[in-house]
Amino acid sequence: MALSEPEAKVLGALFYSNGMQVLTVQRIRLTTRLSEGSVRRALLRLARTGLALSTQQRPANWRPTERGRLVINKPPYIEYVRMP
Repeated sequence: MALSEPEAKVLGALFYSNGMQVLTVQRIRLTTRLSEGSVRRALLRLARTGLALSTQQRPANWRPTERGRLVINKPPYIEYVRMP
């Protein structure tokens, strides 16, 4: 499965933060410099494909799944894992 660039950026941000903090849409937006709409679309697709999960609380906090961590750690996506 190929990820779009926004999906790779969002998954990279989630992967980097995992264990240190959970991320809201606004935090992901600031980290990736994507629009809110782009972040939300990327998160929905990542969730549908089993690469990210959200919490039930509001605002939702997002994290990568184990499958998401495996995907983002492989070429060509590893370049998207970077310090925000």
